[in-house]
Amino acid sequence: MGVLGVVERGLLVPVRGRAGVGVRLLPEILAGGVGLGGGGVAVSCGGVELSYGELDEWSNRWARVLIGRGVGPGVVVGVGVSRSVELVVAVWAVVKSGAAFVPVDPGLPEVRVRELLVDSGAVVGLSVSGVVLPSVVEWLRVDDPGVVVGVSGVGVSDGDRVRRLWVGDAAYVMYTSGSSGRPKGVVVTHGGLANLVEEVRVRFGLWSGCRVSHVASPSFDASVYEWLMAFSVGARLVVAPPGVFGGAALGEWLAVEGVTHCFVTPSVLATVESGALGSVRVLVVAGEVLGPELVARWAPGRELFDAYGPTEVTVQATVSGALVAGGVVTVGGPAVGVEVVVLDGWLRPVPVGVVGELYVGGAGLARGYLGRAGLTAGSFVANPFGVVGSRLYRTGDLVRWDGLGSLVFVGRADFQVKVRGQRVELGEVESVLVRCPGVVAAAVVVGEGGGLVGYVVPEVGVRVDPGVVVEFAGSVLPGGVVPSVVVVLGELPVTASGKLDRAALPAP
Repeated sequence: MGVLGVVERGLLVPVRGRAGVGVRLLPEILAGGVGLGGGGVAVSCGGVELSYGELDEWSNRWARVLIGRGVGPGVVVGVGVSRSVELVVAVWAVVKSGAAFVPVDPGLPEVRVRELLVDSGAVVGLSVSGVVLPSVVEWLRVDDPGVVVGVSGVGVSDGDRVRRLWVGDAAYVMYTSGSSGRPKGVVVTHGGLANLVEEVRVRFGLWSGCRVSHVASPSFDASVYEWLMAFSVGARLVVAPPGVFGGAALGEWLAVEGVTHCFVTPSVLATVESGALGSVRVLVVAGEVLGPELVARWAPGRELFDAYGPTEVTVQATVSGALVAGGVVTVGGPAVGVEVVVLDGWLRPVPVGVVGELYVGGAGLARGYLGRAGLTAGSFVANPFGVVGSRLYRTGDLVRWDGLGSLVFVGRADFQVKVRGQRVELGEVESVLVRCPGVVAAAVVVGEGGGLVGYVVPEVGVRVDPGVVVEFAGSVLPGGVVPSVVVVLGELPVTASGKLDRAALPAP
């Protein structure tokens, strides 16, 4: 017997977002943006600007160069360019050729770059002058005008490509960390891109007059999110300089550039001073747990959304409505074309209020992990609640329904640890710490002695006493799971993707 009644099962198994809008291939989405953008600026970085017409023509020429080398659907091309106008040109060129792009951060160690290129099977790479990358592939420099002299800038169609582009072809390969230390290449097809574009356009009120920030690392799929928010509606993508990731520098840059729509992780948002986002009308936060302190600080004066989505589901699976200070923080319900179900350890749907693991289905599911059939089979499982042959992605994230159609994020299933024999969800402890007055961000790890160690970041200008934080946690949590030590930091260390870097937390 299942744990749900008939009525509740009908409501929760599965929960579906708005109906999908059909298929649009990524080159078609970009072409639509060119039409909507007209003569407006497509991308700017510092003092460099490209109109939609200029970007279209430049990338068409490079797409034809790639096609002339046999590049097309089913092939992977490395893109070794930092955030810049040239990065956008390179990505557009690969997309128009029909191939899949794999972003490679030039700042990574040479050994890691080599591993990614070999693992992805990239046949050629696009970069810029002055960047030295492993010679696993031949690198073409998109800022070298001599390569495209005499090459047509006319739009590229299936008739120009080496073969027709299909919805099931790979659009990009994005590498995520693996538990074994070996990165996993997630192969994302064109299947869910149109739904993603429709969701962000409607929910975030995007149009050609918007200015969308590009702050994410190109090797983090939030960069795809930023690109599509801008290019799908003909808006301007404003590229942050390489040294701008957070703090005062990010706040100042957003204000100077007049950015209206911005994506950040909670760890990065916690580093920005209050009042620094004056021009930002829509703020989208994802990648980590968003605490109520950050909502109280940033929701007034703009629309603040909490989005959720692993790389394996084409960037975004769920998204909240506009959050309000003092309200419950949720990651909302399923986005356009997405279906979700919350299951217990026996793969049974759970009732409202009960914590379970989130499974995601829909057209946006990735093909799987490149060259890793076993890992793919373990993460992308048969969907017993859908049509025959459909799949669900097992996220490893713990959530619960709030009774109003939204999901509350609880934590990672693999962040469960045992402290003095008691099972503890680290995310739950962290969520309590950020509720302590004056705390805007927190992290919890298991210390050398087996107890929990908390790390907290205070609000700007606020002094936080570690003893007070411990006392506050003790008023909410069972004694056995209260951090025995709390360390106050100016900011939490983050990875290149803007997420918490637990390995870089200092010893207490």
